[in-house]
Parts: sequence; structure tokens; C-alpha cells
Amino acid sequence: MILEVLLMTHPILFLRTDSHRLALAEQLRNLADDLENIEQCLNRTVPAVAIDDWAVVERSVPCLVGRTTGHPGITDNRVACTTELFYLDKERGLARTMSRWYRLGAPVPPDFWNDRVRGVQ
Repeated sequence: MILEVLLMTHPILFLRTDSHRLALAEQLRNLADDLENIEQCLNRTVPAVAIDDWAVVERSVPCLVGRTTGHPGITDNRVACTTELFYLDKERGLARTMSRWYRLGAPVPPDFWNDRVRGVQ
């Protein structure tokens, strides 16, 4: 159920049209450009949007959890949680997270992992 709620609240996963995919790619390119050229960004104009009474907090983002194979930093068949999920195509068996592409194997119901976290077998 937790995973289902995350998927419902993250519209990017459902934007599978070319125009939405290209818009997301452009947003990510802009972010990467800004981070690579931070000094130039800071020397431009002052941002029009302000935020007061702010604090750094954490939030949940959609990701995949499962047993990985061939991951460069995780032993095969270990349970892992991916970075933020940006693209999911069940028909093609592909997913793209912030850090890499994944080839999708057999799915399980979301409660499969929720039950294991709670100790239900």
C-alpha cells in the first residue's frame, strides 16, 4: 500500500507521452547545467521567488525495491532500494532511476516488501 500511494502521487511515472518525456528531460538538463555552472547562476539576476521560514526536510519519492543482479556496488541477489524513479515501462521491462537504467524482472505485489519489513513471511 505504501508503494501504491507513492506511485499515485508521483505524476512523472504516468507521463509516458513523448512531449511529457521530453519536458522532463529538458528540466533535468537545466538542473544539471545549473549545478555545473553554479557561479554563473549565482552571478545572474536575483531569483524572483523567495521562501521564508524555511527548513530542510525529507520526503518520500518513488523508487524500486527488489533483488539486484549486475549492480556495480551491490552484491547479486541482495535486496536494494533504488534512487528516485523517473521512468517505468512495464511493457518494455525497463525503468530509469536517477542513477541508472534497470531491466525489470518478475514483479511482486507492493505488500510483498511491506510484509517483509514488518517481519511477516
